[in-house]
Amino acid sequence: MDVLIVDARLWDGTGAPVQNGVDVRISGDRVVEIGHALARDGTSVIDVAGATVIPGLIDAHVHLAMDPGAAWRTTTPEQHAEALRRHLRAYLACGFTTILDPAVAPDELALIRATLADGAPGPRYLTLGTPFSPPDGYVAVVIPGFPSVASAADVEAQLDAMVAERVDGVKVTVEDGIAGPVWPMHSDAVFSAIHDGAERRGLHVYAHAMTPKEQLLALDKLHPYAFVHPPDRPDKDALEAIVASGVYETSTLSVFDGLRGGFEPQRLTDPLVLLTVPLDEVSTALDRDVKHAFGRKMIATAFPHMPMKGTVGRLAAHEFVVGPRVRRAERSVRDLSDAGVPLVLGSDSGNWPIIPYLFHGPTSVRELELLGEAGLIFEQALTAATRTPAKMLGIEAGTIEVGHLADLVVIDGDPLADLSAVHHVRLVYRAGVGHSPEDWAIAP
Repeated sequence: MDVLIVDARLWDGTGAPVQNGVDVRISGDRVVEIGHALARDGTSVIDVAGATVIPGLIDAHVHLAMDPGAAWRTTTPEQHAEALRRHLRAYLACGFTTILDPAVAPDELALIRATLADGAPGPRYLTLGTPFSPPDGYVAVVIPGFPSVASAADVEAQLDAMVAERVDGVKVTVEDGIAGPVWPMHSDAVFSAIHDGAERRGLHVYAHAMTPKEQLLALDKLHPYAFVHPPDRPDKDALEAIVASGVYETSTLSVFDGLRGGFEPQRLTDPLVLLTVPLDEVSTALDRDVKHAFGRKMIATAFPHMPMKGTVGRLAAHEFVVGPRVRRAERSVRDLSDAGVPLVLGSDSGNWPIIPYLFHGPTSVRELELLGEAGLIFEQALTAATRTPAKMLGIEAGTIEVGHLADLVVIDGDPLADLSAVHHVRLVYRAGVGHSPEDWAIAP
């Protein structure tokens, strides 16, 4: 039976103005009709009584295989598999119907796909598979288990394996350290092999580069399709080069803002967190010993030769350290938006298992709010979470149009006037299947 959503306040994501009193008909997994006073015969009618309807949201940077804070817990494979199911449901409960995972190991990718194929509710899952990392460099030095490539032959072998895994692009790391150069980067020969090999296979290159200097290097060596992070600070030369290249930029403001979970415990009792986040993850994030251990580990990784890492780690977990980093990143994102760079929302949820605060689901909602706090008008922020990432990913989502996938979010409130309205989701439709956040969160 078709579904007819009636009396919607519709923001369709196409750039058209908001319309009131709109009906949207869904048949199967598609939107088939949009209009006023549509016929109701043979249709299940959902009267939203003037609530705002927007396209399903898209998070273009998550790490689904990473359980937040897992480094500080002992987790069995069965517990990890159950956490994965909870995380998948959390994205739907928060209104996110598509996610892009830019780095996942082959065994974890197989588990995710098997879980979804087995009928577990979850968002549309796209991935860049195994990242291209240099020996003893990022990402393998931070998360052991990821392979590295040292030659053109290594690159070709990894590309062939990734084509067999049906990836949606490739991720290349261009980072020499979290807080200064401590890691090697790819040689020019390897950069060329990745670029040329990906191009031959029709795969877009996504670059991990977090500073203006690294983004300029990536533009020169890789000519990437997208960056999975923005520059961590404003920079005129990088901005000009980014604009000229036409590259997509991903927001990931939560990389820094998420650290506030260590000294703003009220974040951890937000109703959306309590609805969607596994209890053991919340408990880990509230643990003071974990907070201090995380600070020490983060400083040890960023500054391997620094003495007194414990003291510095404790000092780092304060607003006077985190706040300026967030504000610099927000200025960088605002500059990108003002310059017309295609900006896509990405939260980096999951991120690094030593980080206890980047929960799957609620962090994506927070990322949308951060775009507003960065100075984007709210329609720009919503576009960065809908139409622009859908275009980047080449999927028929991100807008509510006839023939497109029926991904919709019904919100009690007006996110175009107040982005905090995204905390008040009434219904989420993913490919024509709709439930309340509470029902998505407890779905089997």
